[in-house]
Amino acid sequence: MASGGMEVIGGDEWDRIPDDELEETVWERIEGLGEMFPTCLRSFVSGSLSWGWWSATNGLWLAKSSVWVVSTSAMIMMLPYVIEKERADVEKMQVQQQRQMLLGPTAAVANANKQAP
Repeated sequence: MASGGMEVIGGDEWDRIPDDELEETVWERIEGLGEMFPTCLRSFVSGSLSWGWWSATNGLWLAKSSVWVVSTSAMIMMLPYVIEKERADVEKMQVQQQRQMLLGPTAAVANANKQAP
């Protein structure tokens, strides 16, 4: 059986050829696996993988954007409070140091005990 210089091999003749003489590309193997499963199953798996990839990429984009919005909002809202609190603490510390220098160490401690609630 010769057609155009290539010999067509029948079903039983494939069994007589040793496996190491058969040359098959990776693509041919993938196609062979694809033919093993019904079309509806292949399309379902393909659709599921496509949807999974889409949801993962969009989920990561949403997470990245959410982290950016939350972190910048927190900085804008909390930074002035933190700076003002630090400034008040430094001012309070300076007043205590001045009292300690003027009145001695016991006066600063006694005054701090009076102000404590």
